[in-house]
Amino acid sequence: MEQSTERPDIPNPEGPDKPKPVATRRRPGRRDPGDGAIFQRADGRWVARLRVPGGAGASRYFYGKTKAIAKARLTEAQRSIEDGRPLVDQRVTVGAYLEQWLSGLPTGSAKPATIAYYKRYVRFHVLTSDLAKKPLARLDVADLRSLYAAKLASGLSSTTVHHLHAVIHLALNSAVEDGKLSRNVASLIGRSNRPKATRKEMVTIAEGDQARRFLAAAKGERLEALFVLALTTGLRQGELRALRWKDVDLDRGVLAVRGSVMGTARATMTIGTPKNGKARSVELGSIAVQALREHRARQLEERKVVPLRGDLGLVFCNEWGEYLPTNTIVLALRRALSRAGLPVIRFHDLRHTAATLMLRQGVHPKMASEMLGHSTIAITLDLYSHITPTMQRQAADAIDRALSS
Repeated sequence: MEQSTERPDIPNPEGPDKPKPVATRRRPGRRDPGDGAIFQRADGRWVARLRVPGGAGASRYFYGKTKAIAKARLTEAQRSIEDGRPLVDQRVTVGAYLEQWLSGLPTGSAKPATIAYYKRYVRFHVLTSDLAKKPLARLDVADLRSLYAAKLASGLSSTTVHHLHAVIHLALNSAVEDGKLSRNVASLIGRSNRPKATRKEMVTIAEGDQARRFLAAAKGERLEALFVLALTTGLRQGELRALRWKDVDLDRGVLAVRGSVMGTARATMTIGTPKNGKARSVELGSIAVQALREHRARQLEERKVVPLRGDLGLVFCNEWGEYLPTNTIVLALRRALSRAGLPVIRFHDLRHTAATLMLRQGVHPKMASEMLGHSTIAITLDLYSHITPTMQRQAADAIDRALSS
C-alpha cells in the first residue's frame, strides 16, 4: 500500500489554517522538474505543451522524436510569442503551403511566364515527392538536401535542381514573412553545397562568313527582316514579336524596344514589359533599315490579299496581323540554316552571334550591354568572357601604338 507523502512534523509556512504542501511523487519518464510542459507519450514520442497567452486555456503542442527536439520547438514558439510573431501551425504541410503560395501570387508580382515557371517547378518536382507530406514547421536542411539528391539521381541536371532550389527559397521567404515559418531553411544551405547551375556552351554563327551566308539564305523569306534585326541588334525573340511600326523610325534609323510578347496560347498572348523592365532605344544600321523598308512594302501588298483579323500594328505578325507564333519562326530559321549549310541553332543563338560580332569589332562592352538590354555591363562581360582575351590584346596593342615613337 502506497504511503502518504505528507509529513506532519514539518510546520506549515502558510500558517496553521492553510493546507500543508504536498510533495507528489514524480512519475518516471514523464517530465523533469523545472520544464513543466514536456512529457513522453505512450508511443515514445515527446510532446511539449505551451499555454497560449490570452487563449482562454488554449494550448499548442509541439512534437519530437527526442525530448531535446520537442524542447527546442517549445523554446522557438516561446520566442515567437515574445517577439510578437504568430505561432507556426504544425498541421500545415509543405505541399499545402506551396499550393497556397502559388494560388496567392499576385498577377503584378511577376510576369505570367515567371509565375508559370514557379508552378511548373513546384508541381512537377515538389508536390510529387515525399517532402510535400512533411509539416512545414518541421522542414529542415536535411530534407532539402535529400530532395535535391533524389532529383539529381533521377537524371535531372544540376541546373534544373539549382532553379528548383531558387523557387523553394523564394516560397519559404514568403512563409517567413507570413508568419507560417520561423526561418528559411533554404538559406542555411551554403553556396558550396547548393546545386550548381551549369552554363550551356554558347553556339554562334559568327565564324568566317557564316553570318553572311545565313542572311543570303534568308533572302526572300517572309521573316527575312526579323533575322536581319536579330543579327544586327541582338533583340530577343519576344521583343521582336512585340515590335510595332509606331516604335520604328526608319528615317532616323532607330527603334524603341518597349515590350515583349507574353504567353504561349494565341488567345492569351499580350505585350508585357521587356525582360529587365525598362524600355530602350536601339540604333539601326543601313542593312537593317533597308530590310525593314522591304518588309514594310511586302506587308502592305499582303494586306491587299489577306484581310486582317485585328490590326495590332505589329512589324512581325502572321498573315492576319496577329501575334507571330514561335513555331513559325523556328521553321523559317531552320529552312534558312539548311540552305546556308549551317548547323541547327536556337533563335536565341542569333542574339549571341550579334553580341559576339559587336565585341569582336571593338564595340565598347557598355554600348553592347545597352543595345542588348542587359541590366548591367557585368552580365555582358560574364556571358561573353570568351571574347575578352582578344579585346585585351587589342587594347594592349593600341597602347603600344600610342606610346611608340
